[in-house]
Amino acid sequence: MADTLPFQEAIDFFRQKVNLPTERFDDVLRQGQARGFTVAGATRLDMLADFRAAMDRAIADGTGFNEFRQEFDAIVERTGWQFRAPGETEEERRDWRARIIYTTNMRTAYMAGRYAQLTDPDVLRYRPYWEYQHSGAEHPRLQHLRWNGLVLAATDPAWRYMFPPNGWGCGCDVKALSKRDLQRLGKDGPDPAPDLTGIESVDPRTGDTEILRPGIDRGWDYNAGEDWLSGLVPRELGEPLPAWTSLQAETVVRRAAAEPLPANAILPETASDEEVQRAFREPLKIGPEGAYFRDRSGGLIVVRDAPQGIDRRYAGLVAQAIVDPEEIWVDWAEGPTGIIARRSFVRRFELPSGNVLLIRFDWTAKGFIATTSSVLPRMAQTGVRRGVLVYRRA
Repeated sequence: MADTLPFQEAIDFFRQKVNLPTERFDDVLRQGQARGFTVAGATRLDMLADFRAAMDRAIADGTGFNEFRQEFDAIVERTGWQFRAPGETEEERRDWRARIIYTTNMRTAYMAGRYAQLTDPDVLRYRPYWEYQHSGAEHPRLQHLRWNGLVLAATDPAWRYMFPPNGWGCGCDVKALSKRDLQRLGKDGPDPAPDLTGIESVDPRTGDTEILRPGIDRGWDYNAGEDWLSGLVPRELGEPLPAWTSLQAETVVRRAAAEPLPANAILPETASDEEVQRAFREPLKIGPEGAYFRDRSGGLIVVRDAPQGIDRRYAGLVAQAIVDPEEIWVDWAEGPTGIIARRSFVRRFELPSGNVLLIRFDWTAKGFIATTSSVLPRMAQTGVRRGVLVYRRA
């Protein structure tokens, strides 16, 4: 159980949350739970802060459920909280409510920490596959039991939805595997990903359309670790971003000169697709299957092929801008599913003519958006940045 295995990544995940008073459990769902600490029905800030402190001790110090239950009782007695819970006796009701708060926060923090560990580039290099492991619960969810032993590439998009926990009380886990581990299991490669096509449903409270996914409880079809590391509010920001509509464009004049263009860095117009992909992958040290990459600011992005739409001549320079940028900016962008956070990697190279080649690569948690490649006069400002500067090369 997670209460015996506290570790720094789980602590970091929990401590970046913001206290959010709520009336009901579904006031905040999915990605909101990766950023917000909630206890359904806890609308008083002092009460929420007490629960937050008790959970922090459980995650950071490894205290078990019994200790948390004692703190739960003390908070209820002090505040007179009238909570909702099933049970015939007050003892049963308290035990059920305390256990829900404890297990939900403990499992989510633990698995977010696991995700951070498993996506470390060094770990992924040697263990690029993940195996879904059922908890062995006495009364299992049948779909979770069917997924037991399923092996997918760590970069498979299915993990965006099915990385555990996948519901209330879900104790499923993920194990990282090497190619040799895969062979021991008698597999030549990863298994086919399960069909997680969403089923259109209706939010029972608002009447709005929502999507439910097979085998995953309502509101649990998200990856807390991925959203923490590369989601709507990057963890490296000390303060939340302003509302996206109020962000003001900022023109930045660089103090340092652009760096010399590496030899043979620009591909010929006649370069083949294979040459373009190789030039993009080599600086990132990735193969055709792609990989996670942790950037200089600590953010985690998924990188696969050279994005469509870039100037093919600059594929290698785009990769170098990701690996060793001059700056990384974060701002809001309007994507196909709404407003999302965009990470922009910026790097400049001096051309033989004396002009400056500006490379900017934009990425979101939903994937690549765009790149820009601009040739600027030597003394020109380097273009417009928006949002918050999260990294600048010393």
